[in-house]
Amino acid sequence: MNRNTNVDAMNRKWTRRRFVGRVAGVAMAAWGVPRVVGAAGPSRPGASDEWGDLVGRFLYDGAPPPRKKLKVDKDIDCCGRFDIRDESLMVGPDGGLAGVYVYARDRRIRVCPELAASIEKEVLLDNCDCIFKPHCLAIWCERQTLKIVNSDPVAQNVAFSPLGDAPANIILPPPPNRAATATWTFRRPQRKPAPIACNYHPWESAFILPLAHPYCTVSRADGTFRIARLPIGPIEFQLWHERVGYLDAPRFARGRITATIAPGENDLGTFHLAPALFAQES
Repeated sequence: MNRNTNVDAMNRKWTRRRFVGRVAGVAMAAWGVPRVVGAAGPSRPGASDEWGDLVGRFLYDGAPPPRKKLKVDKDIDCCGRFDIRDESLMVGPDGGLAGVYVYARDRRIRVCPELAASIEKEVLLDNCDCIFKPHCLAIWCERQTLKIVNSDPVAQNVAFSPLGDAPANIILPPPPNRAATATWTFRRPQRKPAPIACNYHPWESAFILPLAHPYCTVSRADGTFRIARLPIGPIEFQLWHERVGYLDAPRFARGRITATIAPGENDLGTFHLAPALFAQES
């Protein structure tokens, strides 16, 4: 067999392969089986068609409640200068509800490579003006460490006890002492936020949520939230607020809601929450 005969045979073989592949593709579509294009090739890190954002808003469905002024009876020369008020229910003038945690429940969720590469190495908790700032925070415990700073001219304390993890009881002298800054590493992800307290100043409080992934956010002052670069497909999310714990409401029983993430922005809309949900006994 000469060279031209070999080439003709290879061309006929390739033509048959293409025909069989096309027929198989038509058959898969007819049976409702999605056809995967380029599945044998490597996926593109951070490709836009593989990830989507989740957005939404929480509204307090009533008049914004006044925030109670807290009793400040320690280090009064310093802390007495500040208007320190209850942060357990933060409602903006237009009804936006701050402080609602929204996070993926699956610890094994796929993480966008670009997000993993760009995430900050430290999460900051500041003792400033005799309160913790921010009041609600989250941390990817496998990739981030907690940086704790005392910015006040008086000694501060940071204490927390995550479930199944080492407890912390950190004393922070006032700056410029080098010990006014400390770091902490969480070893175990949590199902819900852990409270943070100051044993020196009992009015100080905050919450931290260590997770096995970066897919967590806390609603802002206007009630809006965004979680960026989630993997496409159905994901179950947990909603949590310090007044009520798991946010059990008509649209999300036990504080859970499932969203099917598509490329681009996925808007859950506005959640209207009844004031009775956050009522506390006097």
